[in-house]
Amino acid sequence: MTKRNLLEWWDELDEDGPETPARPRPAGKASHKSHPASPTIDRELAWIASQDQHAGHFDFTYQASRHERQWLLQSLGSFYEHHWIHDVLRQVKGGKEASVYLCESQPDAGEQIETGGTTLPELVAAKVYRPRMLRNLKNDALYREGRTDLDSEGHEIMDHRMLRAIQKRTAYGQELRHTSWLEHEFTALQALTKAGADVPVPYASDANAILMTYIGEEGLPAPVLASIHLKRAEAQALFQRTLRNIEIMLSQDIIHGDLSAFNILYWDGAITLIDFPQVVHPEKNRSAFRIFERDVLRICEYFTRQGVRSQPRRLAADLWTSYRHSLLPEVNPALLDDQDEKDVAYWKSLAELPAEPKAEPLA
Repeated sequence: MTKRNLLEWWDELDEDGPETPARPRPAGKASHKSHPASPTIDRELAWIASQDQHAGHFDFTYQASRHERQWLLQSLGSFYEHHWIHDVLRQVKGGKEASVYLCESQPDAGEQIETGGTTLPELVAAKVYRPRMLRNLKNDALYREGRTDLDSEGHEIMDHRMLRAIQKRTAYGQELRHTSWLEHEFTALQALTKAGADVPVPYASDANAILMTYIGEEGLPAPVLASIHLKRAEAQALFQRTLRNIEIMLSQDIIHGDLSAFNILYWDGAITLIDFPQVVHPEKNRSAFRIFERDVLRICEYFTRQGVRSQPRRLAADLWTSYRHSLLPEVNPALLDDQDEKDVAYWKSLAELPAEPKAEPLA
């Protein structure tokens, strides 16, 4: 694949969706889209080329663009070869970080899936991550703090050579980091499914995709909660259900990190929380409470518009402390530089936090 091919790929994946026709561009006129820096492209070309030889080849119904089709063959080929899926029907959702595709499972997939013999429904969803150099997740370093790096099996990476590659951000290290990001979502979904949370059941993962429950019907995927107007009684019930899911996450030492009504699906009166790659551990990230509080505020903002009253900041503090987490991170002032503007601003921000309330665990 040439550099020009990769730039075309960038343009294609940045379109609004598979049904959005490409706008004609005047001859000789360059694209105004912001592409990755040339060194990044050069570094990644070799990686993409190396993946071509591992792509699984199968025919599917979905009419993808040339480069998207190539990426789907590479990303879903393993699921096809393991007889877990045999068709890709359509794109359900496109995104800057990943896209979700509706797939048809194999009739005998339940006997072969490596998840304890779970029988797959006829329709499943495949979340396919964009090529890592085309992903657009802002401030991902904020979420990586305190997280271990995971391999393709979901195990903590202990090999010092692999860890050094990640630290030095080599092409191999970037590939490992990309896989780790995906595996954090997969393992979070596994833990939350076992704990009884309203999340998609994860069936399998590969280097670039996760196979999970599909929510909706074949021609009608479940809409996001943000697009739904609820009656007062239903809104109150779903608000409590959402808070229950937040509590389940806390019980598993998981903070969603990007929770809002846009990351909750609504179907047949029920909710399903989605998109967990940026999960944060409450005790291992210095920004954990800030991130958690933001999740709660966003949820309360949506339900306030549906007529449900709440005290978002107090609610966030009560939930947080009910699981014995401290509102104030333990920071030794001696570790901060009073001449560093960032350190000074950070210390001042701690002083602005409300006093820790005394709260009983919620029922």
